[in-house]
Amino acid sequence: MKKVNALTSVLVTLAVLLAGCSGNNDKPSASSSAPESAPASSASASSSASGSAESDVYPENGLSKSEKVTLKMGYWESGSGRAWMDRAVEKFTEKYPNVEFDITSSPTLETILEPKIAAGDDNDMFDLFIPRFSGANQHERLVTAGKLEPLDDLWERELPGESGKTLRSVISDDAYEATVSLGYTARLPVAGYTAGLFFDQKLFEEKGWNKNPATWDEFVALLDQIKSDGVIPITFPGVYSGYLTDYVFNILQFDLAKANGNFDTYLQNFRSFTGPQLTTPENKEAWSRMYDFGKKGYFPSGVAALNHTQSQMQVLQHKAALVATGDWVGNEMKDATPEGFTWGFMAVPAVNDVNQTIFVNSGISDIAFMIWKNKPELNKQWAKEFVISLYDFDIQTAIASEAGAYPARLDFGDDAARIEKLQPTQAAVMAYSSARNVQYISYRRDFGLTSPENGTADKMLSELITAVATGKKDPAPVLEEAEKLKQAAIEKDRPKS
Repeated sequence: MKKVNALTSVLVTLAVLLAGCSGNNDKPSASSSAPESAPASSASASSSASGSAESDVYPENGLSKSEKVTLKMGYWESGSGRAWMDRAVEKFTEKYPNVEFDITSSPTLETILEPKIAAGDDNDMFDLFIPRFSGANQHERLVTAGKLEPLDDLWERELPGESGKTLRSVISDDAYEATVSLGYTARLPVAGYTAGLFFDQKLFEEKGWNKNPATWDEFVALLDQIKSDGVIPITFPGVYSGYLTDYVFNILQFDLAKANGNFDTYLQNFRSFTGPQLTTPENKEAWSRMYDFGKKGYFPSGVAALNHTQSQMQVLQHKAALVATGDWVGNEMKDATPEGFTWGFMAVPAVNDVNQTIFVNSGISDIAFMIWKNKPELNKQWAKEFVISLYDFDIQTAIASEAGAYPARLDFGDDAARIEKLQPTQAAVMAYSSARNVQYISYRRDFGLTSPENGTADKMLSELITAVATGKKDPAPVLEEAEKLKQAAIEKDRPKS
């Protein structure tokens, strides 16, 4: 996925125009003693040269048609697959045949990307890549080090073939604010995801299980019924234990804050790292409920050894009823999905109010692109051109139908035919959202934490999850200890005014 620089387009076009002006200055003016008209052969040559120069650039961006460029891309081949990206590259190179792509595609892109970053060899580095990192806050570190090309100029670019419609006009405020939260735009989202608990609707119907619990008590009663029927209520990948917290239990703090009437203040403090982060009453309550579920045996006993596909397979095989994952699960598991299986979705209603707001995790920039700053200007210009091309409705529809992800464009749903292209998992999320008072929320922050104390705190929390989910460890003492480290990191890393 690549992006274009409007400023460069203007500069290239300006260079062409200046060249034309220079040629005109060689022609005699009306007050000159020279003949009023040049010989026909001279005028023809001048016109031919001007036309040749103009024909060698693309009118929509001013970039050369003849200058060959190869863009090196690092593509994270997640559960969304690669088909939609291949379509995007094919369409782009048909339009711009002087541009080629050298794509490195991997489900573990971080194992390739991070060594390249560490090596510091700009020539070997990708021109553009999906920001897939194993360590926390790598994005912030790269921004601080000045390694990423600013992409702010793209917001006011008109979308290809859509006169008067800018990129900013079709992007949500939350997505925009997330991308500029570090002072400038270092990445652009082209798709997102929603996450929560996914299940087999047919199995729920056969068992008479509640597919749409409206309150906390109804949700707990559902889990009790599932367990009594000999099925694991909730599974998750213990190898990537953050699936359980990020996609399910961390969301509860916002539900509880909303129910308590302090949501706006709570969210502001969360975004800006103001006050306690881990030891708020709402967050402690969320961890306490997870611990209670662990003691009741609601999670698999051997969950620590499960990876994401194994946990999802448990639901496909009806060994577990609900799996904590993202809406890419349908696409990721399509080859293993049995006939008649229909994905359903639910989030957790945190209180006993049928009209409560239920928050759903929304990843607004998971599928995004960064451009490496220390690359030739022409490469960066074409990389930007490619990225903005990904907002074309044809590519956004492929993201929905082939990748099983939510397109980034706000106006995607304006056409019913495009909505029909959504995969069953996205359709299930939409159906749930229509039946409940759902509000999407992301975990974006106003700045990142890069101090060692934050890394230590995050490691403690990561190791805590499976211990809590198996009922072996009370989370409260660890949250208190991790909070102290978080606050030390916040004090160090907060931007100085």
